[in-house]
Amino acid sequence: MGKIDREKEEIGWIKFWIGVSVASIMGLISWFVNHYETAASVLLLLDIVAAVVLAVFIVVLNSAALKKIKNLEELS
Repeated sequence: MGKIDREKEEIGWIKFWIGVSVASIMGLISWFVNHYETAASVLLLLDIVAAVVLAVFIVVLNSAALKKIKNLEELS
């Protein structure tokens, strides 16, 4: 497998994990909206913390994907 193919595969994996993270954040936000009146404060806080951590994870993954795309342009 050449370097270009390896970079494309790694970009594909990063895109997959970005999609999983976005779906997870949407689930966390929807849970928060549905349970903010009845859930314990600790659970609400943990939900918000998890959503923020996932948002940071998405930003880091996006940055990594952009670097790999730039590297892919240089390999071509």
